[in-house]
Amino acid sequence: MKRLILPLLCVLCLLCGCSAATQDETSAAPIQTVDDALVGIWVSADGGGERGMLETITFGADGSLTVNLRYEGSDYQTIRGTYRADGRTAFCAITEGAEPFEVEYQYRIDGRELFLTNGEKTAQYLRND
Repeated sequence: MKRLILPLLCVLCLLCGCSAATQDETSAAPIQTVDDALVGIWVSADGGGERGMLETITFGADGSLTVNLRYEGSDYQTIRGTYRADGRTAFCAITEGAEPFEVEYQYRIDGRELFLTNGEKTAQYLRND
């Protein structure tokens, strides 16, 4: 009987260890949450403003993010990354085109207008798709 218990305990420990590894891998997988209302192309509402900078943000349905800046009609910079939306907060991770960084924005959509707020600053964009 004792000879049978030890191998059974080893098998049980092995199965528990494999099960725990599978659960850890599953829980560590990133959850991509996208707000369909946010998906699309948005252009800065001020039309370039005093500085002549026009910003276009593309929120992809796959969680991709592209921000293109144009200065006085010419491409200035494009950065890329990913985003996820949780409630009315967009969590953005920039990974290409600039030193990697993360930023979050509170957002509000009113018809064809998007308002992104970070701290006390709010930027307005118009849907362009």
